[in-house]
Amino acid sequence: MDTIYKQIPFIKGFITAVTFSLLLLLIRIIKTDSIFYLFLVWNLFLACIPYAITTLLNFKNVNRYGFWICFVIWLAFLPNSPYILTDLQHIRLSSLQSVWFDVLLILSFAINGLIAGFASLWEMQKLLCVRFSKKIGNAIIYIILLLCGFGIYLGRVLRWNSWDILQNPTDILSDILKRIIFPIEHINTWAFTFGFGGFLIIMYRLIQHHQERK
Repeated sequence: MDTIYKQIPFIKGFITAVTFSLLLLLIRIIKTDSIFYLFLVWNLFLACIPYAITTLLNFKNVNRYGFWICFVIWLAFLPNSPYILTDLQHIRLSSLQSVWFDVLLILSFAINGLIAGFASLWEMQKLLCVRFSKKIGNAIIYIILLLCGFGIYLGRVLRWNSWDILQNPTDILSDILKRIIFPIEHINTWAFTFGFGGFLIIMYRLIQHHQERK
């Protein structure tokens, strides 16, 4: 319960940040009479699901099986948090008059998604360290961040989403196995994965180092 109370200031600040993003989106809709960027709201909602899961795990005691079921669901949705960064590709559709506003708009959503993901990852790391040693817990987190890089590739390039794990598991598993069995033929997949995964590890490690100094 103490963990939940400690998260309240963060939750309040995060709500403020999200409100700012929504305000930017509303301004753009009014000024351009276009709802094109409305998908950012859905993407941010998906990005917040992992944080909701770790908050639930902190609030409610679950048995070992319940924890690992929640962990698998959490892992499936976690790539949605950094995924919004790739929405910056839509900037190419912006006009010269709106491009800098659109950069601010997308970045505000993307950073909120990244913050929610890292906050969730920090909480999950603490939960894992209860079950494993700190060294193993850290190793698991870094592997998860690399998997996030792969998950972003599946979403952005192959256009799969978290729901397809249940709706279309055969085809998504086939795409994954092709890239594992024939890595040379899919070198772009692994360049993308290690590029984004490495970026996430570096960013998270900086945050982790700062937190450990407190």
